[in-house]
Amino acid sequence: MKSISLSLILLTLFTGSVMAQSIGLKDIVQKRTNDFNATVRADHYGGSIAFNRTYRANCVGTYDITWKFNKSLYQIQNGEQFTITITCRNCRTACGYKWGIANVYAANNVRNISQYPNYTYNANITQVRTTAGASGVHDWYPGHRSHNYTFVYNKKKNAPLTAFVFNFAGHMVYYVFEEGVTGSRSGAVNCHTLFGLGKLVYGLELGAYEGYGWEWMNTTIGYALEHIKASNCLSSTYLTDLKRRIYGAPNTKLFLEEIKSYSRKLDSEINSSCGCCATCNN
Repeated sequence: MKSISLSLILLTLFTGSVMAQSIGLKDIVQKRTNDFNATVRADHYGGSIAFNRTYRANCVGTYDITWKFNKSLYQIQNGEQFTITITCRNCRTACGYKWGIANVYAANNVRNISQYPNYTYNANITQVRTTAGASGVHDWYPGHRSHNYTFVYNKKKNAPLTAFVFNFAGHMVYYVFEEGVTGSRSGAVNCHTLFGLGKLVYGLELGAYEGYGWEWMNTTIGYALEHIKASNCLSSTYLTDLKRRIYGAPNTKLFLEEIKSYSRKLDSEINSSCGCCATCNN
C-alpha cells in the first residue's frame, strides 16, 4: 500500500500557557488501497470520496460518498462532542455484491499512522453512539445509505497526537489532532489575497480550456496555493491533489470540468470560511 499526505492544515500555538485541555486539527492524511484509485477532498467541515471498484466478472461499482461534521473541527475542547454524518450520495454496487462501503472509527482503532512514526496508541477520542451497524454505510440495505456517528474528546492518556479514521473499502482517511494547540487559523484572515486567488483560478480554467501545457498549469497552481496559504481561511486540499495529478499530463483539457466545479465551490467556501471578507475595504 502507498501512503501519502492529503493536506497539511496550519496551526498556531497560543501565546503563554499550553492548552492542555484542547486539541487542534493538525493534519488530514490517507493510506491508499491498491484495489482502486480514489479522489478525496477533506477539510475541517467534512469531505468527499469518489471511486470505482471492479469486481469479478468485470462488474464495476461506482461510489460517491460525503461526510459532514456538525461543527468545525479546527479545535475540540476536552469533553466536547461532535457528530459525523456519512452519506452514500450516489452509489451503485454491481452484480449483487453486498459489502460495507464506509465507516468511521474512534482513536482506539488507530494503532499507528505511517506519516507520524511517533504516534502512540490512545483512546482520547471515543464513540458515544451511532445509527450504523458494524458494516457502516452501504447501498444495498434500505435505510443504510446514511448514518450518524457521535464522538467525544476526553483526555484519557498523555499522548501528543490523537486521531479518528474513515475506512472507505480499505482506503483510509485519518484526521490527526495535536494536544495543546489551537486549530484556529494562523493570523487574521487575509481578505485581500482572495482577489488574486480568483484571478489565478480563472487562469487555470482558461488554461484548461485552451489546453495549456502542464508546466504552465503546474506553476499557476503553485501561485494559487501560495494565495490560499496567505488567506488563512481556505483549504488547499483540491489544488494540492490537482498539482500532483496534472504533473506530466499530455492534455490539460481533461481537467477543465473539475476546475470549473472547484471555481464554483470556492465561492461558497469563501462565504463560509472567510466571513470577514464581507467587511473588507478595497
